[in-house]
Amino acid sequence: MNHIVDTVVETPLEFTVFATNPSDMVGAQRSLILWAARKIQFEKSELAEAQRNFDAAKTHKWSPTAWGKQIKKHEGKINFYRKIKMALEAGYYIVPPFPIDIFAIRTDRKWPVQKWRERDWSDTHEQNARVLPVGDGQYVSPDPTVITKNLPTVVKDGAIVEKIHWRADEWKDAEFPFKLAKAEIMEATRAAMAMKVFDQLGALPTHRAPDPIICGQILFPDKPAYEERKAVTFFVSWWLDTREL
Repeated sequence: MNHIVDTVVETPLEFTVFATNPSDMVGAQRSLILWAARKIQFEKSELAEAQRNFDAAKTHKWSPTAWGKQIKKHEGKINFYRKIKMALEAGYYIVPPFPIDIFAIRTDRKWPVQKWRERDWSDTHEQNARVLPVGDGQYVSPDPTVITKNLPTVVKDGAIVEKIHWRADEWKDAEFPFKLAKAEIMEATRAAMAMKVFDQLGALPTHRAPDPIICGQILFPDKPAYEERKAVTFFVSWWLDTREL
């Protein structure tokens, strides 16, 4: 596939993509690649302006904090659109934001977030992907190993008693969600992970079905990691056993 560099092209900065057949999808894909290139160029110009204002504020001994936040904002958007552009160039198509069951997250943390809790619910210890540049971090399972410990706890009457608590301990390797999946599907998923473009990968439907789809997601950069993030979802692979029909 030809690599399209980050250059300004004769494509509107914002437009609507519409397709009704495979031929339309090919044209839409190229339009989206060009759009992503324009978005990168736009954010670069905004970043340069923010940097000039940051430097001017420091020179005049004014607070540069607000402009520092703008710099981080535009850096995050450049990273976001670069990942989208790379995924599109690699042939991945954007699909609707399906509810998917996440099985791999990309992170650069050595350890999961470790906080003692009184509940052993799986979603209590579930970890979030980090929004990283292309190539950074590693894929791990969002469900780390969990350890327990008895800790002194204040109960309703004010008494202090020993109660069992749970916390995340170590990362676990990401596991493919379907044990009997075809080798081609597993290889397609491995190839998507090797690019380190997607922030997380998952499958749908969220329960076992005869025709599951593997998706990769690129997270929006505009919310902190502890909040639920919106994501751009890409089609990675799909299979159908006709014996199930």
